[in-house]
Amino acid sequence: MSANILKNLISSNLNMKNVYAYSINSGNVSLTDPVFLVTEILKDPTNYGGDRFNSMNEELQVQIYYPKETTIDVDSLEDNFLNLLQENKYRPFDISGHVYTPDNQTIVITYKFNHVKEVA
Repeated sequence: MSANILKNLISSNLNMKNVYAYSINSGNVSLTDPVFLVTEILKDPTNYGGDRFNSMNEELQVQIYYPKETTIDVDSLEDNFLNLLQENKYRPFDISGHVYTPDNQTIVITYKFNHVKEVA
């Protein structure tokens, strides 16, 4: 469950309390802090040898939701977030721009990452 592993990495290193894997627990969300949602896009066996795959190519998505009137330094938070993931071999392959969602009045950005997981 790679989404859970990435969720734990973000939570423990960025001191974020609103980090969720697969779905957001809306009853437990702070409306003043960013919310991270981690989901899996694709798991693809790769690096075959001896008729077995030796690694798994994982694609994961992280969406960050900010309150409309956030006081957080968004650039600093996202720079630290990207540095953390790159240090742990998560490579970004798609980053959307920030988008305002009028239905729930949040600002959201979506990051997509590749990660190669070695399989024993």
